[in-house]
Amino acid sequence: MNLFKRKAKESKGSLSLIIISAILAILVWFIVAMTLYPSIPKTIVNIPLVYDISGTSAADSGLSVISCDVDTVDVQVVGSRTQIGNLNAENLVAYVDYENVTTTGNKTLSIKVRSDSGINYEVKSITPSTASVELDKYDTLPFSVSPKTPNITYADGKTIDPDEFTCEPDTINITGPSAQLSKIATVNAVSQRTMTLDSSYTLTSDEIQLFSEDGTQIDTSIFQFDTSSFTINIPVLTQKTVTPVVQILNAPADFDQSCLSFTMSVDSITIASNNSLSEIPDTLDIGKIPLSDLDIGYSNSFDISSVLEASGMINKSGIDSITVTLNDEGLAKKDITLDNSSIHLSNTPTDNYDYTILTQKLTISVVGPEDIVSELTANDFSADANLLNADTSQDQFNYDVTVSCINHDNVWAVTKAKVSIQKTLKESVTTTTESSSSQTTTTTYR
Repeated sequence: MNLFKRKAKESKGSLSLIIISAILAILVWFIVAMTLYPSIPKTIVNIPLVYDISGTSAADSGLSVISCDVDTVDVQVVGSRTQIGNLNAENLVAYVDYENVTTTGNKTLSIKVRSDSGINYEVKSITPSTASVELDKYDTLPFSVSPKTPNITYADGKTIDPDEFTCEPDTINITGPSAQLSKIATVNAVSQRTMTLDSSYTLTSDEIQLFSEDGTQIDTSIFQFDTSSFTINIPVLTQKTVTPVVQILNAPADFDQSCLSFTMSVDSITIASNNSLSEIPDTLDIGKIPLSDLDIGYSNSFDISSVLEASGMINKSGIDSITVTLNDEGLAKKDITLDNSSIHLSNTPTDNYDYTILTQKLTISVVGPEDIVSELTANDFSADANLLNADTSQDQFNYDVTVSCINHDNVWAVTKAKVSIQKTLKESVTTTTESSSSQTTTTTYR
């Protein structure tokens, strides 16, 4: 028993000696380390890079940071163990050096580190040591705005009037880097709503889209807009594909117009009405042709724009004019001379004058089917000078005549013929009638 107690006392003494020895070793190591190695390195990672430009020469030049390719840096510092041991990413600030920068553009600038904690240290390295920074001046410019509705469709027979497809407001002020503003070519107020329309409609835009000259979409996040909501007006029109036709003028009453055949440069055109509820006929009258113009080889172009404008229609085909050509295959032309007996007056004025045709011979050119024209004579034609609404103020004047084929309804004259007409005062006869109380004088013309 005594032996056991003696061994226990010896063990306690050895443990105390071990602990004291360890403490002394650590103390000696610390003293030696502080004496031989007073400074040590330390690497601090993921320090956020600050882009603040205020108070620098760049800010004084009106510049702003548009972008930077560095977000965080790693820093190696050297200093006293007791000092830098407390350094971390929270009490170090990494920043871009903007001094002596006064112009816009992409710049490669140095990155620096500072600390406001009062700890003494030396920066050995910064990784990365530089940053690519885009600097520019902010500006505000006005732009025209166009509506865009990519998911809107139209019912059968309906279309949109592009000239009246507008948005309100139609301009916008955009603030952003001047270099980026200069890239904007198109501004669209966009609605992504999906609808099928059969009448005019108004909706509100969902977003603003910007596009460059080559059609590339521009990121809007770097810009500020003075408005973000637009009213889009969608004017819906009635649309139809119609057949162009022509009217024949000054044809004799018994002339069969179905004998005329034309070739059009286009067989049909698409037009639209300003009124979405209106009905559009199947044909469009594009022009009027005097029958006497339809000579062999006839061809003429008719402007579509003026015709549609007069009828309140919109040209959706992109065709500005239509050329009309007479199909003259199988037709022939012949000159025939009429004498005075075949030329007549009609609708002479009911005045005190006689009207007489002075023209004795009238040569006309006629067109018709070859087999008929070859057999025609002067006896087949009659010329009429219709004086209805004619200016008869002159004693002698020339006047147009209309030539008709008496025996055929598919032959016509292509001569713009005129005859000379004489106006003479009718002979007067004076008669006197007497009664017991008065005498009456009457003048008549014959």
